[in-house]
Amino acid sequence: MIGGAAFLAVHHARANALASAILVACFALTTALPLSARLLLERYAQSLTERAAATPLVAGARGSRFDLVLSTTHFRRSQMQPATMTLVDRIAGLRLGVAIPMSVEHTARGYVVVGTGIEYAELRGLRFASGQWPTELGQCVLGSRVARREGLGVGDQVFSEQSDVYDISKPPAIRMNIVGVLEPTGGPDDDVVFVDIATAWAIAGILHGHDAPNTVRDANMLLQKTKDNVAISGALIEYNEVTPATIAGYHLHADPSQLPVTSVLVVPKDQKSATLLNTEVNLSKTEQMVRPSEVMDELLSYVLRIKSVIDVVSVALVASNAALTGLILMLTYRARAGERRTLLRIGAARGLVPLMFGLEFMVLVGCGMILAGVASAVLARVAPDIVSML
Repeated sequence: MIGGAAFLAVHHARANALASAILVACFALTTALPLSARLLLERYAQSLTERAAATPLVAGARGSRFDLVLSTTHFRRSQMQPATMTLVDRIAGLRLGVAIPMSVEHTARGYVVVGTGIEYAELRGLRFASGQWPTELGQCVLGSRVARREGLGVGDQVFSEQSDVYDISKPPAIRMNIVGVLEPTGGPDDDVVFVDIATAWAIAGILHGHDAPNTVRDANMLLQKTKDNVAISGALIEYNEVTPATIAGYHLHADPSQLPVTSVLVVPKDQKSATLLNTEVNLSKTEQMVRPSEVMDELLSYVLRIKSVIDVVSVALVASNAALTGLILMLTYRARAGERRTLLRIGAARGLVPLMFGLEFMVLVGCGMILAGVASAVLARVAPDIVSML
């Protein structure tokens, strides 16, 4: 009897494909929404906590602790106030750990340009698929996904993006030579372009190069000239590439100790050193030091509150869908009264009809669950990184 009921249930579902598809879609949707939300939250929570746990301390200008940590761990660009190299020198001078300057202010082909040092690569355990870390001004290293998507490799070149293409006084885009490509890490390091901190300052125009003042032929470019000083117009075209011929012309018009950094990643020698560093930096009224793991735990506590709201909405959605499904089944059962009578008249067992209805319902629900599981798994895998949107 079970075989016959299953045969009739499957063929009835196929004969009423549109109605069956609508029911499957309803089951899949109400299951996929809460399941996808749960999978995505778990994925991003894991990404945040793992990255934060691998980052001992972060220092920077006082302001949003979340922006400070996310800019350092996930390279999220924000409008936070930059710190200066004075903070880096101050932390390094305490001799309690390694201070790694970080610059997350610029982009190249839409990818964030991260200015830092070789110490960062050692901390993260970055490995090279080809090439090496930048050793000269104007060189860069590509994350694995950047290299794959753009089709670039060692020996190629990539331009930084100019902050304002219509303002000739703004620094021009810098053409950077690619000297390395990283192996995949499965994290944010795959989606950025790494440069030396000095190259980040060159992109910002703080460290720049141009022709010597005594070689400028256009008198309009010389705003003022005395025995001790020459003032040059900002419209003077600067070098847009570091080459052996132009590297000698790069110079600063700022105090080296006041050069900007987004943050400072600090690796203390031990727990005692971490406590001393944390206390020393936080005594300042303009600077702060935080433990990324603590900041991420606080951020995730807010996310979990949002998740609780999503869970309530999901429960209400499932309840309403269950009620609607029950109504549909009841109406369908009544509409198929003639079919039931026919089956009984031709000798079908009385238990065949409810069994057939039950099997058909289970098939539709099962298809909906499978579709929901597949859709949720695909979404959790291919969904973009929303950390940059926080």
